[in-house]
Amino acid sequence: MSRKFSFTVSYSVPVAELHRAITSDELWQDRFDGAATATLDLAHDDGPGTIRVHMTETARPDKIPALVRKVLKNDLVVERTDNWGPLEGDTARGVFSGTSQGITTKMSGTYEMRSAATGSEIVVSGAVAVKVPLVGGAIEPLAEQLQHRVIESERKFIEKWFAAKADA
Repeated sequence: MSRKFSFTVSYSVPVAELHRAITSDELWQDRFDGAATATLDLAHDDGPGTIRVHMTETARPDKIPALVRKVLKNDLVVERTDNWGPLEGDTARGVFSGTSQGITTKMSGTYEMRSAATGSEIVVSGAVAVKVPLVGGAIEPLAEQLQHRVIESERKFIEKWFAAKADA
């Protein structure tokens, strides 16, 4: 069984600037700079204005919910791939997929980046499935919350990144 989710994240920058940043290597390299337990692979296979971002990270034990720690067999390694398409008008679309090792989790969905009254926004829609007998259904909301926290953390980083570029 899987759990569906959807949420919107707002940005203060125009959609063209946000798209240009999200499809740039520089933003992602800055984001992962100093991340000791993470890896990053970037590609532009679909041409300019697109990007494939493949990330892996080993979760720190103190950041893993107790319920999840109880069923882990070894380290929790989270893997995510984002694919962003070109900006067409004031909209860009992307897809994401994610898995984890240590506990069998699969997540996938879509992104829609678009203009908003105060700048831009990204609508995230997807589904998550956790394959753990008895407690998988209880872990799925935690995986959804994690996805929301990751996207919100990226929003905060991107906003600070833009502010630092403006001050430079």
